[in-house]
Amino acid sequence: MSELTCRVLPGAHAREYTCHAHVPWMSHLDVVYAAIACLLYVGVMPRPFLYWPGAICIWLWLKSRIVIQESILAMKDVGIQVRTVYWGGRTVSRFIDRRKIHDIVINEGITMWQIKSYMAIIVKNQEHMIVVFEHLLPRLRPTLLEAYAGTRAIIFPHAFDD
Repeated sequence: MSELTCRVLPGAHAREYTCHAHVPWMSHLDVVYAAIACLLYVGVMPRPFLYWPGAICIWLWLKSRIVIQESILAMKDVGIQVRTVYWGGRTVSRFIDRRKIHDIVINEGITMWQIKSYMAIIVKNQEHMIVVFEHLLPRLRPTLLEAYAGTRAIIFPHAFDD
């Protein structure tokens, strides 16, 4: 499960919602991978010391693809930054200019086994939406609704003024 934290930046013109994954250092898959490596070391390989660097590189590559944190930073009159942080510290960010944002929505994806709610940004003149918290997919209540309401309040401040 993941948890959401909100940080209101000085001046109340920006908010950052961060979703943290609870990823242990060693997972069940790591234990299985280590067991297979040990079995190969003991029985099959003629010179096992030649294969250990490769096995370690594969393990590190697999670990580096694990997402540990995703965030959305909404800045009034500027835009939105969507950021993903991976296990090794690698960060991927994407910025969407405020003038290009058509809408922010909560949508549902339906598969054979489950229904997942997700938050997405609809960008003008683009075919695909940008999914926020794409890898961690937090629950609708209260996580997504809180991030959705706060982000819309910053990006579209006059949407509900009447």
